[in-house]
Amino acid sequence: MTISRPERFPLAFALFALLLGAGCGVLHVLVETMEDPDPLLSALAVTVVTMLLGLLRPARPWRWVLFVGLPVPLAILIASFVIPTAHFTRASIAGSFLVSLPGCAGAFGGSILRRKLSEIFFEENS
Repeated sequence: MTISRPERFPLAFALFALLLGAGCGVLHVLVETMEDPDPLLSALAVTVVTMLLGLLRPARPWRWVLFVGLPVPLAILIASFVIPTAHFTRASIAGSFLVSLPGCAGAFGGSILRRKLSEIFFEENS
C-alpha cells in the first residue's frame, strides 16, 4: 500500500492554471477577431497547457480542464462587452465551450503519461 504525499502549493498551481486559461481565452478572442479565423489554434493551446499541467500534477486531471477551459468562454463574454467592435456569432460562442474537449484529452493524457513514466523509471524493487 502506497501513501500519497499531499501536493505542495496547490493554490499556486490553481492560480497558474487560471492564468494560462486566461491566456488561452485571450488567444481565442484574438483568433476570432481575425479576418480569417482558425479556432483550432486556441484548441491546440488549451491541449498543450492542460497536458503540461497534467504532467506536472497528475492527480485529479479534471481540475486542469476546468481551470483552463472555463476562462475561454468567459473571455468571449468579457470581450463582447469590452470591445464594442467585436461581434461573436453563436457558433463561435459554442466553439469556445467545445475548446475544453481537447483539454480533456490533454489533461488525462498528461496524467497517464506521468504515471506510466513514473512506473517505468522510478519503480522500486521489493
